[in-house]
Amino acid sequence: MTTTIGLFSIMSLKRKRSTRTGFTVMELMLAIAVGGIILAGAASTINLWARSSMSVGNYADMSGSCRRALDIFASDVRMATDVSVCTPSTFTFTAFDSGTSTVVVSYEFDDAADTVTRIYDGDSRIILEDVDLFAFDYSDLNLATTTNPLSVKVVQIEAILQKEVLNLSNTDEIISARFMLRNRRVSS
Repeated sequence: MTTTIGLFSIMSLKRKRSTRTGFTVMELMLAIAVGGIILAGAASTINLWARSSMSVGNYADMSGSCRRALDIFASDVRMATDVSVCTPSTFTFTAFDSGTSTVVVSYEFDDAADTVTRIYDGDSRIILEDVDLFAFDYSDLNLATTTNPLSVKVVQIEAILQKEVLNLSNTDEIISARFMLRNRRVSS
């Protein structure tokens, strides 16, 4: 049943409208391709942002742990009265604990575990992790290099820390941290 209005019938108008609505296969393919490119760009941007955030977090973590370790080391070393071991990876000394009592303190670098450990009166605690390279250097009163425990007056730490998170590697260097053994009496 068709009703005629002018030259066109209602049925033919419905057919023409239905053939004109919607998208062609080419239009859909183009829209999917453009959408894919936009999604790939957004994913890449989010990935780059996440990696940048992880880098900033790594640097902040390494910087904070270095500062804490150096503060602890400085506090101990400045109270040192006698040195018993002074190798590039181990520094052991006697220091004032409180008042006139003394305690044995040791700092050791473990190359296999990439850690620096503080042993204070027998109590062991890791103070630095993710240590790539580490060395103690020792000087006498005249700042000449020494390996003799009897003449050590200055201790210098050199360290490189490297932290990896999600296949992202960040490096933070401590170029030089030098400490004077204030309470240590040595002759020149």
